Amino acid sequence: MKNLLVILLIAFLALGCKKENKIEKNLWNNGGEWEIKSFEQSAYKIPASQFDYSTLISNGGSIQFNKDGTGKFKYSEELAEYLEIIIYEEQINADFTYHFTENSIFFIFTDAQGAAFDLEWEEDKMIYSHNETHVDYDLDQFNDTIPGSKVTSIYSMKFNCEKK
Repeated sequence: MKNLLVILLIAFLALGCKKENKIEKNLWNNGGEWEIKSFEQSAYKIPASQFDYSTLISNGGSIQFNKDGTGKFKYSEELAEYLEIIIYEEQINADFTYHFTENSIFFIFTDAQGAAFDLEWEEDKMIYSHNETHVDYDLDQFNDTIPGSKVTSIYSMKFNCEKK
């Protein structure tokens, strides 16, 4: 019985690491270049607001992943100009180091700057995204919540990529 448990544990650990190994090799093999097929960003509120918006940019450039854990963003001119509004300028077309798990990817630009994204991966395709939800209430002069003042803000940013 103990032998069976040991075999099952080893098999479980081997299968658990298998996806991360596939992601790692898929990121940098065959040149390691990934095309940014599209970039999507949206922000909206519940209840709806006049400031709700969404953006879609196709052909956003590429990302280079190297075997040594480094890489470089090569955004299209249109995407680079758009990103200047929402991220640090130093991160646009920047060199980076990367780390990942089965469900996340992390880009580190300097010792003090980095970005973390959710990761959806299948061979030669990946989506990395960032989502935020905030709930706000208006307060009266006594710091009590005003009934009916709840506003939920939802923000989403998504990069759809395919291996070149």
